[in-house]
Amino acid sequence: MAMLEKIRSKAVLLVVVVGVALLAFIIGDFLNSGSTFFHQKKENVVVVNGEGIHFQDFQAKVDARVNGQKMNTGKNLSDDEMQRVRLDVYNSLIDNMLYKEEADKLGIVVSKEEYFDMTMGDNVSPMIQQMPAFQNPETGRFDKDILIEFLQLTEAEDYDMYPAEYQAQLKAQKQQWLIVEDLILEEQLKSKFSTLVASAVLTNSIEAKESFENNKISVDFDYVAQPYSSIPDSEVSVSDAEIQKRYNETKESYSQEEAKLLNYIAINIKPSKADFENVETKLSGIKADFQSKENVAEIVQINSDFPYVNAYRSFNSLDRNLQNFVGNNTIGSVEGPLLIGNEYHLYKLEGEKVASDSVKFNMLPLPMFNDEATFKTVTDSLMQVVKTTSFSEMALSATGGQSNGEFGWATEMELASQANVSFKDQVFNAKVNDLFIAEIPNGGKFMIQILEKTAPVKKYKIADIQVVVNPSQETKRAEYNALSQYVSNNHSVAAMKDNASEAGYNLRADVEIVKDQINLGGIQNTRQIVQWAFNQKDGAISDIYECQNGEYLVVAAVASSLAEGYRPLASVTNLIERELINEKKGEKILADLKSKNLTTMEQYAEALGTTPQSVKFVTFATSNISGIGNEPVLNAEAPLAQVGEVAGPFLGKSKAYIIYVTDKKVGEEEYNEDMQKQQLQMQNSFLRYSIMQSADLLRENATIDSNFNNFY
Repeated sequence: MAMLEKIRSKAVLLVVVVGVALLAFIIGDFLNSGSTFFHQKKENVVVVNGEGIHFQDFQAKVDARVNGQKMNTGKNLSDDEMQRVRLDVYNSLIDNMLYKEEADKLGIVVSKEEYFDMTMGDNVSPMIQQMPAFQNPETGRFDKDILIEFLQLTEAEDYDMYPAEYQAQLKAQKQQWLIVEDLILEEQLKSKFSTLVASAVLTNSIEAKESFENNKISVDFDYVAQPYSSIPDSEVSVSDAEIQKRYNETKESYSQEEAKLLNYIAINIKPSKADFENVETKLSGIKADFQSKENVAEIVQINSDFPYVNAYRSFNSLDRNLQNFVGNNTIGSVEGPLLIGNEYHLYKLEGEKVASDSVKFNMLPLPMFNDEATFKTVTDSLMQVVKTTSFSEMALSATGGQSNGEFGWATEMELASQANVSFKDQVFNAKVNDLFIAEIPNGGKFMIQILEKTAPVKKYKIADIQVVVNPSQETKRAEYNALSQYVSNNHSVAAMKDNASEAGYNLRADVEIVKDQINLGGIQNTRQIVQWAFNQKDGAISDIYECQNGEYLVVAAVASSLAEGYRPLASVTNLIERELINEKKGEKILADLKSKNLTTMEQYAEALGTTPQSVKFVTFATSNISGIGNEPVLNAEAPLAQVGEVAGPFLGKSKAYIIYVTDKKVGEEEYNEDMQKQQLQMQNSFLRYSIMQSADLLRENATIDSNFNNFY
């Protein structure tokens, strides 16, 4: 029975761990799928280097992730959030398969000793330490004793001694803990693999010397600049042959995945005049009851889109409409319906009083105990400490330095909304320096100390029935019929595009989408249109989709398709042309300035109609120059320029620069090759380790056959 009581006392702990473990479940091991999946390709969500992930197994992982998020947030996921979960699971599984495959080739394993050390030894995984379930509620820090106690409850082989409901619970907890362990092992394997690769590349003497020299010289300089945009595009020309040549030279930078170019119309349905009139009529109909009856809170709760808040507010905290209302009415008065934006309001002035608008207080969450006597003993002790020291010292001691208990200022509205009316009343009715215990139902108990109160002011209690005017079904039907008629009259990609503006529609043209895109233009629930597009040929026009909970109507047309590989010249012509135009503008600026034979910064500044700016401490390795940004040409040229001489013009990314070095400092530190190598090796290893923490490099050489879009 003692063990049973432990289970009951740890019920919350177990539930929290379930939530955490379910989130971790997405990284579970799919590496034993076997050849069956290879022969059932159509049933696999993805096949990685010949090894598949079956749809049912993949969906189980997704369901576990979704259930975990629901447990943590208490909310259902939207369609877009569901798709993000699927993509996260999908990418995580692929990455883990690739890491495991490479680790097997290299003989990298996680030993039993490592596993024990990361779960119950001296180096418990940070992942476990960060789980709230294993943190001491008083200190907020990881407590290994709590972890060990949890493992003792869940790792037993025989649960027959416990009631059936606890048996099921313990078995579930054990299964979820095994999933957490798998996640830890996978992360450790990935870390060891990444560390090995990052450490395999060494720094040589030439690199070390070059790095030292690059940071040895630091210069201060003045500069003036002429932006390329100062020259009209019409003054330079770029030929098709030049564009083609540049495309051939830089083709590798235009690689792409499979994509579609969509034209689509998205209508954000707005409420009609009749919709506004209907809401106004409804509120007018309850106005008499609102004014005459006493059950104000109930009337608000039934009719308003926003909850009733039982609190007083100062005049200055009210918006202009409410200030006018309280300034021109007496208690019991009702005003409205008033239209503000897309909301109607019906106000009732319930009361007035003179009291403090805000209270400043300390607050410390208190631990829960099984019996009231123990709780009172602990709280009395804490209160006694406050009397001899201070609330902040008591709180810091009680929380292990995590909190000093300072809450700050709060109004009645804030406390009533964030906690409840009872808690709000206890705080606002207390006197300065009062120390007491306040409770929030289902939210715990707190030690409160009142520090300050604002001077008394006149405050008002206002009941506000707020109703948002939304489009009715009739309004939505009218918009749908109009759009349907437009598509029927313009049933081609060209016609839809050419006639949209005249029909009053805003058509977005040539929007590039990829297979795993979640939505169009941030509109929720448009994933279905992306799926549709990748199963259609060029020229196809979709049905009309209702998206984002019926707020939008969307119709799309496939303008063209982009195959995986290199983007065609036509799709990047504008980018290349702009790049070449800027280069020619730079060359023109360079020629114009040189032809003027300018020799001083003052002459250059006058010629450019600007004034010199100054920067300091620029080296070859400076990644971002103050006031300029990333400009490699200045990193290269400034350290080489002579002090007291004008240098340039130099052509940068978007401007031409002339510089005048005002000071140059050469580091006096002697070159130490071993130290420089160590420093550079550390920097390079960290960079390579960061790169290898992503599986992108492994994906480049992997064969990944994805059917994800066919399922989702």
